[in-house]
Amino acid sequence: MVMTGVVCVALSVLALRLAQVQVIQGGRLQHLAQRQQMEVIAIEPHRGLILDRRGRPLAINVEATSIYAVPSAIADRQAFAARVAPLLRQRVDEVRRRLATGRHFAWLARKVSPQMVARVRALGMADQIGFLTEDKRAYPNGPLAAQVIGFAGIDNQGLTGVELSYEHVLHGTIGRAIAARDGLGRVMVETQQVLGTPQDGQDIQLTIDQVIQHIAERELSAAVERTVAKGGWAVVMDPITGEILAMATVPSFNPNAGPDLDARRWINRPVAEAQEPGSTFKIFLMAAALDSGVVPPTEHFFCGGSLPAPGGTVLRDAGGRRHGWQTMGEIVKNSCNIGAAQVGTRLGKAQFFHYIRAFGFGQPIGIDLPGESAGIVPPPSAWRGPGLQTISFGQGVSTTAIQMLTAATALVNDGTMLRPYIVRAVRDHQGRLTEAVGRQVVGRVIRPETAAAVLQMMVGTTTSGTGTQARIDGYTVAGKTATAQKPARRGGYDPDRYVASFLGIVPIPNPRLAVLVALDEPRGAYSGGEVAAPVFRQLASQVLWYLRVPPLVPSSTPSGSAPRLPAAAGTR
Repeated sequence: MVMTGVVCVALSVLALRLAQVQVIQGGRLQHLAQRQQMEVIAIEPHRGLILDRRGRPLAINVEATSIYAVPSAIADRQAFAARVAPLLRQRVDEVRRRLATGRHFAWLARKVSPQMVARVRALGMADQIGFLTEDKRAYPNGPLAAQVIGFAGIDNQGLTGVELSYEHVLHGTIGRAIAARDGLGRVMVETQQVLGTPQDGQDIQLTIDQVIQHIAERELSAAVERTVAKGGWAVVMDPITGEILAMATVPSFNPNAGPDLDARRWINRPVAEAQEPGSTFKIFLMAAALDSGVVPPTEHFFCGGSLPAPGGTVLRDAGGRRHGWQTMGEIVKNSCNIGAAQVGTRLGKAQFFHYIRAFGFGQPIGIDLPGESAGIVPPPSAWRGPGLQTISFGQGVSTTAIQMLTAATALVNDGTMLRPYIVRAVRDHQGRLTEAVGRQVVGRVIRPETAAAVLQMMVGTTTSGTGTQARIDGYTVAGKTATAQKPARRGGYDPDRYVASFLGIVPIPNPRLAVLVALDEPRGAYSGGEVAAPVFRQLASQVLWYLRVPPLVPSSTPSGSAPRLPAAAGTR
């Protein structure tokens, strides 16, 4: 009876425990078992491609192998790390640190070369090391348009450039799958069941033309080397549509190397870096003076080489030049600071500030690229002393290259300003058009007759003014030179540091190109007319030939000769 009682009690306890485990705790334990035995897998979509305006690939996907370890299967982690680290080109302590990140899975190296994969496979450690195939972002043209395109990180997330600003379009939607694990915690792919199908990212077609981009980068690189400049930038725009045909920054970088390079080279300087514009700002001063009716076009201003200004300051023209009596057009043609200061004085702070803001300075233009700088335009209350006069010739404000070109579009569109853009179309992975971008009008800034008058002043700059080295045989060029002193670190301006630039529009009439070229701190010759205007001529002449824009007047170029273009251009 005692034994029977003991057995009955034991069975009762066992039954109660079984009820507790199977009924009360059954759901939680079943969930824990599934978590231990099953794995939810994220299925990465294929990232969308980035193409140029003619459909040529600028960013693609390639297959790459990643290497992982199974820490639970490694008895001696120190010995494992010492054996594997040299093959992975890592430190032993780095491999050990990676092994501590998970029990059943730990990345050792992501998206490595086939040679490294072969060396690790040769170890014969299949129970401790596994291999996965992943998508890797690749840039077939290397550094071409690197700052514009940007690059993607190790997990295919956009980090800079178009890759970042259009991440929501390029990335796609992650899918989900479930699969069983083996005793070591490794996923058994053959048991995988898809829960949600991934949606591939959409392809993006840029306004950039690969050939024009190559021309811009080649000519800019040659100029930086020739002038021993710190760097340079150039932007080529279709002024009728606002499309960016090329945007170059030198020095550049190879996005295939990703974040291992100097981060300063990732900066897209025409968009993200503001500089004092210098004398190119005079064309917007003249537009404001004419459009407001404050200064008649026949007005003359005297330049004696210097000018007393508010605050007891004496303004002097570059090199002590004395231009005598000049019209507004001659002030632009000769790039006369003294004349510009007098026009600005006549215009007044409030009127000038109104037009500066209307042209888009001091605020983001809204181009579809990350990191755009607004520039700096102080309010009129801060224009103390000779502030009005110096801003009239481009000192005391800062602008970006894209702001300058965008403002210039008003001169060729009857006073209407356009918004620049870099992406012209988005297509899904089946090639269907999902979004098309076209000409975007910001608004009217000046009257049509004002725009025509200022454009004609710019023509005078290249025919007989400071920009004669920008002339292109067979075409009429409207342009403006600038030689902007760089601010010194302790105030004032550094007498030995300049940004030399040229803004040009060609051909006149019926413009096809608006181009801005800038060289940062050239050595030796440093004026915009000497170092930047020739770069414009070389760049624009080749692009006009590539676009098959016929000259308006007979060319004196010897028969059979043509601008030197990339090989690809000859096939189009």
